[in-house]
Amino acid sequence: MKNTISPKKSKYHLKPANVTQYDHLDDDGFRYELIEGVLTMAASPRPLHQDIIFQIAKIIANYLDKKLLGKIYLSPLDVQFNDKNIYQPDLLFVSNERLHIISEKRIIGAPDLIIEILSESSYELDTKIKYRVYEESGVQEYWIIDPNKKSMTFYHRIDKSFKKIPYDKEYSSSVLKDFSIHPQNFFQMI
Repeated sequence: MKNTISPKKSKYHLKPANVTQYDHLDDDGFRYELIEGVLTMAASPRPLHQDIIFQIAKIIANYLDKKLLGKIYLSPLDVQFNDKNIYQPDLLFVSNERLHIISEKRIIGAPDLIIEILSESSYELDTKIKYRVYEESGVQEYWIIDPNKKSMTFYHRIDKSFKKIPYDKEYSSSVLKDFSIHPQNFFQMI
């Protein structure tokens, strides 16, 4: 007789919650984000997503080793924006001036810079819901990287809202002083 293993099911996916309830979830083996007061199971990233985030993190880490402007973190790390939203951005940067938002458990408040890598399952979330929460919470710079289009879109916070920043061949960050990235060259490395 053949033994079969039944797939493990999420206990919390799509259940309403707040930060207090999020903090008391039993570990069911899945990662969650709290999105607009609803627990949402985080999908496992694909290899291309991981290649991109590794390369961008390596580039920024090398820059920060010389400039010492703050700290970068990779997902999964919780960032609490309010009582209804705890996200795990793909990459985030917190400047030295704002290191106080780093608690033992998570980041509490808006990081200076957030980078999200789009996927089919995250497109709406990253470009609409998270975009709005990041903007309202005071994130200073938001980068969206689209692996399918091999493109990067950059937003700066200007007068309390994000403005898309056009660039020719190279983008210069306003948060990471003297840091620039050439998106076309970046995708050639992947």
